[in-house]
Amino acid sequence: PRRSKVRFVSEQMNLHLDVQFAKHYFREGVWENELEGIASGTPGASQFLKFSDANFDPVHFFNARRREIKLSGRREPNKLALGYDAYIALTEHPDILERVKYTGSTANPAVVTKQVLAQILQIEEIAVLESTYNIAEPGQPDDMQFICDSTGALLCYATPTPAIDEPSAGYTFTWDMLGNGNWMATDQFEGEGGTHTEFIEGLMSTDMRKTADDLACYMKNCV
Repeated sequence: PRRSKVRFVSEQMNLHLDVQFAKHYFREGVWENELEGIASGTPGASQFLKFSDANFDPVHFFNARRREIKLSGRREPNKLALGYDAYIALTEHPDILERVKYTGSTANPAVVTKQVLAQILQIEEIAVLESTYNIAEPGQPDDMQFICDSTGALLCYATPTPAIDEPSAGYTFTWDMLGNGNWMATDQFEGEGGTHTEFIEGLMSTDMRKTADDLACYMKNCV
């Protein structure tokens, strides 16, 4: 039972981190460079055809975004975070499927995975933001939703070597409360005598902040 409760508390803390990521990074109005997907027509300066549109050119689009960030922030974007529906739309896009359809075999069929998509778009890592939570009030029927906007996408540079003077689109700032580099911890203590009650709590000391507007581009309504 103790191990089970610790796992539950740890899961809730990770859920909290996902909520903070959505609040500080993955939503409209956060980044100066923001684009919006449109269903049809000719895209304007801050628009693009939705990922689900067959006329959308994913390789050309992300090449252009990488070039813009490289010029403005002097760093090549290395991370692409995709909402769940935005990721599915890219894996089903005709242009992406055309590039992989002859690479499979009976034993190893051609499948568009995150790694394959990252290679096609020439991006170091693709993360699919698929965490969910229940937004219903207590006592109400479950209302499960994605924590991060499932139709959004964020292309950015996140440094692999964090430092005070190292540029990065954003940083997670932490307090080393235990002295060993661990900023997430659990604590257990007993309740009142004779109640046979045990409490387990999760401790976390972290904050997320945007630190370089010119190293990211947020795309909304991608699907």
